Amino acid sequence: MAEAKLKHLSLPSGLLEMCALLGAPQESLRGLEQAAQRRGIGSLSPLDPEVLSVFVPPFLSNEDSQVAGASCGTLGKGRRRSFRKRREKPKMEHGKGGPGDPKGLDSADISIPGGVDLLALPQLCFPGGVCIASEPKEDQVHFLVLTDICGNRTYGVVAQYYRPLHDEYCFYNGKAHWEPSGPPASAAGCFVPSAVCVVSKFPYYNSLKDCLSCLLTHLKLCKDFEVDNHIKDFAARLSLIPTPPPGPLHLVFNMKPLHVVFPSRADPQSPVIDLDLHLPLLCFSPEKVLQILTCILTEQRIVFFSSNWALLTLVAECFMVYLHPLQWQHTFVPILSAQMLDFIMAPTSFLMGCHLDHFEEVSKEADGLVLIDIDHGSVTCSKSSECDVDIPDIPLLAAQTFVQRVQNLRLHPELHLAHLGSSTDLNEGRARRRAWQQTLNCQIQHSALQLLVGIFREVKNHVNYEHRVFNSEEFLKTRAAGEQPFYKQVLDTYMFHSFLKARLNRTMDAFAQMDLDTQSEDDRISGMLVSPRRPTVQKMASRRSSPLDITHRRMVVSMPDLQDITLPEPLPRNLSLRISDTTSCRSSSGPGHQKQIDPETFRDFYNCWKETEAEAQEVSLPLLVMEHLDKNECVYKLSSSVKTSRGVGKIAMTQKRLFLLTEGRPGYVDISTFRDIEEVRSTTSTFFLLRIPTLKIKMASRKEVFEANLKSECDLWHLMVKEMWAGKKLAEEHKDPQYIQQALTNVLLMDAVVGTLRSPGAIYAASKLSYFDKMKSEMPTAFPMTTAETLKHKISPWVGETAPQAVDVLLYTPGHLDPAEKAEDARPKLWCALSGGKVTVFDASSWTVHQHCFRVGTSKVSCMVMAEQSQVWIGCEDSVIYIINTHSMSCNKQLTDHRSAVTGLAVQDGKKPSEVFSCSLDGTVLAWNVSTLQVTSRFQLPSGGLTSISLDSGHLWCCTGDSIVVLTLQGTFCRELRMDETPSDTRTSFVGFQLFPEQEQLWAARVGHSEVYVWSLKDLARPPQTVPLQDCSQIHCLLLVKRQIWVGGRGLSQGKLKGKIYVIDGQRKTVEKELVAHTDTVRTLCSAEDRYVLSGSGGEEGKIAIWQVE
Repeated sequence: MAEAKLKHLSLPSGLLEMCALLGAPQESLRGLEQAAQRRGIGSLSPLDPEVLSVFVPPFLSNEDSQVAGASCGTLGKGRRRSFRKRREKPKMEHGKGGPGDPKGLDSADISIPGGVDLLALPQLCFPGGVCIASEPKEDQVHFLVLTDICGNRTYGVVAQYYRPLHDEYCFYNGKAHWEPSGPPASAAGCFVPSAVCVVSKFPYYNSLKDCLSCLLTHLKLCKDFEVDNHIKDFAARLSLIPTPPPGPLHLVFNMKPLHVVFPSRADPQSPVIDLDLHLPLLCFSPEKVLQILTCILTEQRIVFFSSNWALLTLVAECFMVYLHPLQWQHTFVPILSAQMLDFIMAPTSFLMGCHLDHFEEVSKEADGLVLIDIDHGSVTCSKSSECDVDIPDIPLLAAQTFVQRVQNLRLHPELHLAHLGSSTDLNEGRARRRAWQQTLNCQIQHSALQLLVGIFREVKNHVNYEHRVFNSEEFLKTRAAGEQPFYKQVLDTYMFHSFLKARLNRTMDAFAQMDLDTQSEDDRISGMLVSPRRPTVQKMASRRSSPLDITHRRMVVSMPDLQDITLPEPLPRNLSLRISDTTSCRSSSGPGHQKQIDPETFRDFYNCWKETEAEAQEVSLPLLVMEHLDKNECVYKLSSSVKTSRGVGKIAMTQKRLFLLTEGRPGYVDISTFRDIEEVRSTTSTFFLLRIPTLKIKMASRKEVFEANLKSECDLWHLMVKEMWAGKKLAEEHKDPQYIQQALTNVLLMDAVVGTLRSPGAIYAASKLSYFDKMKSEMPTAFPMTTAETLKHKISPWVGETAPQAVDVLLYTPGHLDPAEKAEDARPKLWCALSGGKVTVFDASSWTVHQHCFRVGTSKVSCMVMAEQSQVWIGCEDSVIYIINTHSMSCNKQLTDHRSAVTGLAVQDGKKPSEVFSCSLDGTVLAWNVSTLQVTSRFQLPSGGLTSISLDSGHLWCCTGDSIVVLTLQGTFCRELRMDETPSDTRTSFVGFQLFPEQEQLWAARVGHSEVYVWSLKDLARPPQTVPLQDCSQIHCLLLVKRQIWVGGRGLSQGKLKGKIYVIDGQRKTVEKELVAHTDTVRTLCSAEDRYVLSGSGGEEGKIAIWQVE
């Protein structure tokens, strides 16, 4: 019974893990008076501390204490022994002691947290030993970081206070006074330190320091035998405090006389920040701070020193926060007692802390250490003749920017609060200081994060997400000579490998968010391109004018490092790309044969690809030329100097046009945009007796035909120009800009193939890559006229992934004007849920990626809804509702009340929702208060199988497979439409339904049927009207837009099964349009302010189409 009550009282999410009282054992205090009288207080050696009492949740109430058998007054008395002595006692269990048993619960009953070693804890709580004093000293606090064998950390706050050896020394208002009637003068002046240690899973350093300070005011006023009672009551109160959930709300606890604030994390991935992050900036210059960060990033063997035990942990923890989301992977012991100094002889990387008294000893005895003196703000290396510590410099531009930002910080609160009147209320003054500190902490975190982004931003440019490979060799080539030593050391660390793993997983952590927030609009657009990267015109211009640019940095495509590939025995060398029937590599340029290439040929191809790309990187266009180009244009191919009909020079190809870089005086001569081309021919021109291969391009806007004597390059340029022309034409016909990017990739592959083979068969091999040129000639028209007129644009949400992914759910959220927010946050957005819980967010004003893919769990997303301006709710098949903050684009709340897959979310249209309704597959419907996130009502449909819900006119419409049930908002049954009431010879289930309130109609579709059924809401028993859909094989979704019903599914078009959308006039109940723009089933539809409809297709294509609504 007692055990059941203990389990009921347990608070897993509580703040307190353990509370302990530590001090000198009673045996060592005996005879202390005689020793002090003989030798004096100053000559006494420090005593060895031990654990006197331990308090671990759960704690018993007064009523339960009778069951447990030990009163609060006797609990401490039974434990005032060292841990070793208590373990020798017979094991006792909860509730087995009799009412008069003074021992109560024995130590064997206590479950000590995993990271706490009670044998080592006394040394950490008294790192300098238990020193007897002749007069009481000020209370002192220091902090511990405890790590278990699995690497999990717990955190301790230790408060030391002095008590007189005799009770005749009384404390008034925290000060000691000696009563004259006390012991003889020889025993006067003996004060013994004790310590209270609080252990928590979270680093609430300042908050727990405040709590312990409040406790000490009570301990100094009580008798010795009352100390345990006070500490137990204190620990019991702390154990009832829950850890604040991630978000903007902090937890305030009244621990008289102070109001103690426990700050929350910004989001689940962020650390708890409850310390003053400007402490290192007060102790070290900005340059020294950078040097220390370099030592941590390169994983040196680091030892901090200070005469202040508290600063050791606080400063070390500040540096850990500076480097978030990078994490220190090695030993982390900020405080070492004198008995633990041998730890610094460890051969592996570590970060430890020692008292300043041991500086010279450590410096002489240990080799290869970085010694950081907090008190004097210095960074040195241990005096070793055998080993020199090489501390490289942090990259110059990032370092200079960080130093400038730190110098602009206001690190002294007196300057900030000087204009305010003096606070007469203690807690008011603390609140002022706390607000100033939180603002400063945010500024420091922002500066440190920008430093990390400046250092590692270009890592993503050398990551191959498909093969999960980072090309470190190519990355190092792009670094300036002075930065090479830094990156060579950092790239080999465990910390960087963990950081790289997060990049490969596309983790949206603080680094990725800052990278996204600080990148230019051009970089956002270029992030969507699948083609190899080249410097844009804007980047060329900035490269010219940047005074800090030391070298031209090459941005390379993501290809695996060939030096890491073990080659098999050399095969017979054939100068062609051999095609085999048994392969595992598919052409990325479109559907085609599978291919296998011998390793040596592929090595040559890879090198040629890289060399061509490097040459393009070194192109430096004159300013006169750049004025004629768009800022996002890149030069992808340059010819040799050739004679043309418009002068002598080099032909340049961008993703948009062809132009001539004239020889002699550099200039720009326009040739043609790909859109303007009418014909491309490869022919010959006669010069004396020579026949020179010539490329001829006819433009629609000019009568003059452009001619270029390209000679040996003619055939390749002919293929490339035709492919780009075809890609541009298909992009415009399909309203899909990805075609031009895919054509560009094909062109660069052609160039690399020809450069690799250099044989008569090279052009033939390259022609096999002319995928779009062949498609253009084989496909007469991209879309039917109706589709072409209605379709406005297509986008690919899976760009950057290894294969197309199905678009499961779409959600459009309108923009709004709020001066307090960033401009990009106020724009309308399109939320796209892909397979596996991935969500990509587009800026709906430009259809560019606003937020690259982030995850909400790993299960399929089934529904999304905008609950309020700053919240998007996402329901998944893992039974969880994820709440996304639209400003930070992070998930900091999860609702887990459902016990089955969440299948629907509904809010009232046209109103600011106060309630959100959710449903799950088991038939559960929950109503949520948007502000409190609490369930306000709950009801269950007995039939289960609930697949979707809709909210209309104060009623809930619930689709349960074979029926549609109408309920009040309180769950009262109103009416039901069952499948067997419809004229049908087979019993099938509903695919979905759509209410049409203006016409008082219910539109629905059924599995396996190619008709849409229309019921009158006035009489659901009346047989429905049917709207047949020609050539429809599957219906997947319905959407009401204005007075039209849009139906998405799959059907025949030109003899092939494709994704189809049927647009039905809601009044006449006739099909107005059949739209065919998807190659796979249309899985989801959503409306954008009734002006556009957005459709998403299945995994074969995985694209989104934007349609104009008439």
